[in-house]
Amino acid sequence: MQAPITQALPRLTLKNMHVMLDRKVHPIVNMNIQDVLIGGMPDWMAIGQRVQFSFVITLKEWERSLPTYGVVIKNEGGNCDVRYTPPTPSWRNILMKLVSEEARAAKK
Repeated sequence: MQAPITQALPRLTLKNMHVMLDRKVHPIVNMNIQDVLIGGMPDWMAIGQRVQFSFVITLKEWERSLPTYGVVIKNEGGNCDVRYTPPTPSWRNILMKLVSEEARAAKK
């Protein structure tokens, strides 16, 4: 029996979200519902290493930090790809709302 073919999930970028790790701000290069490519990470982070961080969402005069954790699956040139655990059960809905808010703001 053949292994099922898995399709990579589409990745997105959001201007209103970044990652906070060890009290340092890191940009999100791109992300999807299970992986996040974080920019400016130390090159010593090893594949398989567990990482605790927070997604920080900033909207107008409102900011919210959502702590989570994940495992480094790739580290190339200061960009770490991390497979993460959603910080909240409603994470998919939050991401969809952020994407739609950003698209709406771009039309203005």
